[in-house]
Amino acid sequence: MENSTTLVLINLLIIIIASLWSSKKTGIADVLFYLIGGLLAVNIHVLSPHSSIIETFAFIGTIFLFFYLGLEENLKSFVKGVKSGWKIAIAGIILPFAAIYLVTYLLTHDVIKSLVFGMAFAPTSIGIAFLTLNTLTFSAKSRLQPIIVAAALTDDVLSLILWGVLGGILVSLQQSASLQISLDSIGALMVHPVSNFLFFSIVMGLIAYLFFLFNPTASLKKESPILLWLNKTKSTIYHHAGAVNFLGRQEINTAIVIMIFLAFIGSYIAEFFETSVALGAYFMGLIINKDHFSHKGESNDELFHDAIEKLRFLTLYFFAPIFFISIGLHMEIASVSLLLSVLSKAVLLAAVLFGGQFLAASFTAHYINGLSWRSSSLIGIAMQGRAEVTFLVAMSAFSMKLIDSGDLLLISVSAFILNLSVPFLLKMAAHYHEKHDQAETI
Repeated sequence: MENSTTLVLINLLIIIIASLWSSKKTGIADVLFYLIGGLLAVNIHVLSPHSSIIETFAFIGTIFLFFYLGLEENLKSFVKGVKSGWKIAIAGIILPFAAIYLVTYLLTHDVIKSLVFGMAFAPTSIGIAFLTLNTLTFSAKSRLQPIIVAAALTDDVLSLILWGVLGGILVSLQQSASLQISLDSIGALMVHPVSNFLFFSIVMGLIAYLFFLFNPTASLKKESPILLWLNKTKSTIYHHAGAVNFLGRQEINTAIVIMIFLAFIGSYIAEFFETSVALGAYFMGLIINKDHFSHKGESNDELFHDAIEKLRFLTLYFFAPIFFISIGLHMEIASVSLLLSVLSKAVLLAAVLFGGQFLAASFTAHYINGLSWRSSSLIGIAMQGRAEVTFLVAMSAFSMKLIDSGDLLLISVSAFILNLSVPFLLKMAAHYHEKHDQAETI
């Protein structure tokens, strides 16, 4: 029987408080202790990974985390980050996927299972990287963080689309008991997820343009009846119902409630088009900026920053921690023998994935993006986390009966090992980067 809501929340808050205390005492990113707290809680039977209460709060935590990520960025830096990071993202999908597929196939000789493992470990966790970077201070952070976030997000979007296609194909293969499938069938399976993502992008783009983008784009200066009509329509809508009307003219608490409402609207639009709710929340946060907190032409930076600070507290000290605790809760270990049998494979998979991801991200950042080796290495480490989309793919594959509970535990343990490595190694990389940056300025 599930524990009462009050008791579950008390236990979650105990883990959060203990994690924050441990983080302060050790100087290690608190995300590590949230994961460990979840691991301990499930194995001493204090909390359950199947708790509907925790699932609900973890779901809300995903929306808050990605919305706050978007608020921390701005559209201009995001576009710049995508231009710099998309090559890192693509390389970061191809090499880790190939490496994990090969190792899993050598261990299992199962094509379908190997494809699932490869797809589960292809996407990078934005949350792990962001929460760790949030605890660090170094001069190159403002330059590298947009690249890391944009690369991780691009990698997640591509992985979600690919899984939407691949999941359907693998179910078809499993049901037909044959590895033969026509190009027409693959094309038909691709239409649905790709078209859904395109429709989602169009709807979010229209919302951003009509209600949030303060100035018309340069392309609308062209003398064209359609473009002139669109420009006039945009100006009229923005004047009467633009973001400044429902954000800039509010007192701070009302503005925060409206921002949270917008985060859920973005998530619902993504959910409607069968895309990740995290993407909807992120893009909604991305298009909100300080210009929307102006009134009668006067910018109100204080209102914007106060609203961001309150959302930061809710996100980083309550909702996001519950999301990461819920990841640790998937590490339920039935017996020591099972743990030992899974652990050896998990260490192997984590080591292979770490090497593949590091080589893909750091070499691409250095040789294609032209970054220094220390910046490239830091990016290679920051891209190691595996959480949000990894567990989405793994749970989806489990529900489709493409993998069993043992495989799900193996994926969870492997991801856990990688997530434990990120706070330690990223802190070391940031310290090394700052040390050499300071030496060069002397």
